[in-house]
Amino acid sequence: MLGKLSIKLITKRICLLLALALLLPVLFGTYSYADTAGELLSGENVGASMVLSTDAYNNAATSGLGVKLRPNEEIESSDLVMVALTSSLNVRSEGNADAEIVGKIYRDCGGIVLEKGESWSLIESGDLIGWCNNKYLLFGQDAIDLAKDVGTMTATVTATCTPVYSSDEADKVIIGYASEKALFEVIYEDNVDDEDWVCVAYDELDGFVKKEFVEVEFIIDHGETIEAIRERRRKEAEEKKKLVRRNEAIAADNDTLKVLATIIWCESRGESYEGQLAVGSVVMNRVRSGAYPNTVYDVVFASGQFSPVKTGSFQRAYENGSANENAYKAAQEVLDGYTNIGDMTHFRRKGNRDGYIIGNHVFY
Repeated sequence: MLGKLSIKLITKRICLLLALALLLPVLFGTYSYADTAGELLSGENVGASMVLSTDAYNNAATSGLGVKLRPNEEIESSDLVMVALTSSLNVRSEGNADAEIVGKIYRDCGGIVLEKGESWSLIESGDLIGWCNNKYLLFGQDAIDLAKDVGTMTATVTATCTPVYSSDEADKVIIGYASEKALFEVIYEDNVDDEDWVCVAYDELDGFVKKEFVEVEFIIDHGETIEAIRERRRKEAEEKKKLVRRNEAIAADNDTLKVLATIIWCESRGESYEGQLAVGSVVMNRVRSGAYPNTVYDVVFASGQFSPVKTGSFQRAYENGSANENAYKAAQEVLDGYTNIGDMTHFRRKGNRDGYIIGNHVFY
């Protein structure tokens, strides 16, 4: 029987056994790792996925990520274009203001120039292809500078299973395992003793993986076609009905509160109350800015914005009522108009950019 198993399957099972070995310290109160990949993904934070079962991993984690570029050299050499607006930009079927609107690109989103004209340019941003007025776009070095400021470097595991280490030094220990297609935010890259390492956001820790086992890409948020916007809104309406039906006592305003509290909990449950307020402030700043959708629900579910929504862990956390008292308190404060980060609309794991640091996050 054993001879009939593929080498890949054997490797997966060995990887699973190794990963399960990490659960032994749970018996002694050292760690609090989840028992299954599904449970673990439901507790995902800031895009980090610590996956125990490769078969159970949610492959959707790498979908809808936006405009992908290889690091540095391709960023510098690409025909990159970025939106230079404080509001969303209409993308049209032809290069004039009377042409049909075929989609929208939001603030800090980007794409690739397919054809540059004197007044209008044809661009590609995700699935969206259309014409934009040049006066609302950034090209060349200006586009590169903005992309580097708002984009995200990611690492996707390409090996069947790879260990995640505590550091890249000689005294490093294994703190977990990541399966194929697991997605992490890159904090920085390093070379130690002629080995290339990538430091990634691994839940509340800095994790280190060997660069040979991951694909590093630079991600910029993308636009949406009109069809995609309609489909997203249709799905959002359906999902909202289902969410409300699961608890018929939830009024519309309370549903907004729960959505906001849940995304705060998913993104910052290990942070201080100040850090949770800051994450909630980012969401509300987007709602008020005019550059993003104008409701909490639409901001949370906008394309490529929040990792827990992309992987489904937000939905599971909502259903399970996972958000705690502090998350609800922070949500209510920011809904009432409070912000502790001014008008900032972005945050990520600290370490790879400048900004206002609170706990493990940098806001900008």
